[in-house]
Amino acid sequence: MADLLDIRLTAQGGVLTTRDATDCGLTRAGLSRLVRGGRLLRVRSGAYVDRSRFEATSPEGRRALAVTSVCRALGPGWAASHASALALLDLPVFEAKGARPEIHVARTSPGKHRPVAGVVAHAAVPPEAVTRRAGVRCVRPAEAVLQWAAWAGVESGVVAADEALRRGMATREELRRALAGLALGRGRGSARAVTELVDGRSGSVGESRTRVLLRALGLPEPELQVELHDARGSLVGWVDFLFRGQRTVVEFDGLLKYGGNLGQKELVKEKLREDRLRALGLEIVRLTWRALDDPGATLASIQTAFARARRSARVAG
Repeated sequence: MADLLDIRLTAQGGVLTTRDATDCGLTRAGLSRLVRGGRLLRVRSGAYVDRSRFEATSPEGRRALAVTSVCRALGPGWAASHASALALLDLPVFEAKGARPEIHVARTSPGKHRPVAGVVAHAAVPPEAVTRRAGVRCVRPAEAVLQWAAWAGVESGVVAADEALRRGMATREELRRALAGLALGRGRGSARAVTELVDGRSGSVGESRTRVLLRALGLPEPELQVELHDARGSLVGWVDFLFRGQRTVVEFDGLLKYGGNLGQKELVKEKLREDRLRALGLEIVRLTWRALDDPGATLASIQTAFARARRSARVAG
C-alpha cells in the first residue's frame, strides 16, 4: 500500500494539518523530522504543505496552499477572508510593497480564538456570505473584495473588484449588499469607494491601478476600452483609456501586455498601430509599473501630451 502520508497529501491537494499527520500514524517528532528533511513545509502552527508542490507553483498558488492548510488546521468555525479568500477564489491580490504575508480568517460561528502567529482573525461574517473553495470555507467574492478594500485601501480593492466583475464572479448589486452586511470598521469608506469605482472593463491589474491613479490625479474622466477607426472606417485598434476632449490615449504597459518579450513581427505590428493612432491626431502616453508608483511624473507626462494635442489642433486649424 502507498505511504499513508502521500495518500492524504494527494487527497487534500498538498496540504496537511497536525491532526492529519496523527491520523497517518505520525508523532510530533516524526512530523518535525519531515519538516527538517524537506518533505513538508510548516506554514503556520499546525499547518503544513508538501514542500516540492509548494516550491513548484506560482506565488499565487503558494498563497492559496498556505491559506487552505491554515483553514483546515483552524477547523470549521472559520472561513478564509480578505486577501486569503481572494487567493482561494483566484482573484488578484494587490498590496503595498513590503507588506507582511498574513493569512486572514473570519469567524463563522461563536467560539474562542487562540491567537496564531501570522494569522489575523476578523469579525464574524453572516452565514450567507460564506462559500467553499479547495475544500475549505471562504467568504464570497463580493465580501472578500470589500474586506480587502477596507484593510488594504481603495487601490487594492478596485484591482480585485474589477476582475470579479469582469469574470462574472460578482455584480455591482452584490457589492452594495455586501457593503451593507459587513462589519468593516474604519475601512468602510474605502470599501464604499470601491463600489463606486469598480469597472469590469479593466483587463488587468495594471489597467485597474492606472484608472485609480488617473482619478486620484484629478484628470478628466477617460473613456475605457475604446475602439478607434480611421477615416475609411477601418479598425485602428482598441485603446485602454481615451481622453477624447484632450485627444490623448493612455495605455498601460502597451508592449508588456502582449507577453513581455515581443518578437520582431509583434514589435512592427505595435509600431504600425501606434503610427495609425497618431495619424488620427492623437497623443499617446504609455505607463509602466514604475510610472504607477510615481504620480508626479505620470501627471507631468499626461499634461505634456494634452499640451501637444492642443498645439497640434491649433496648427491643423
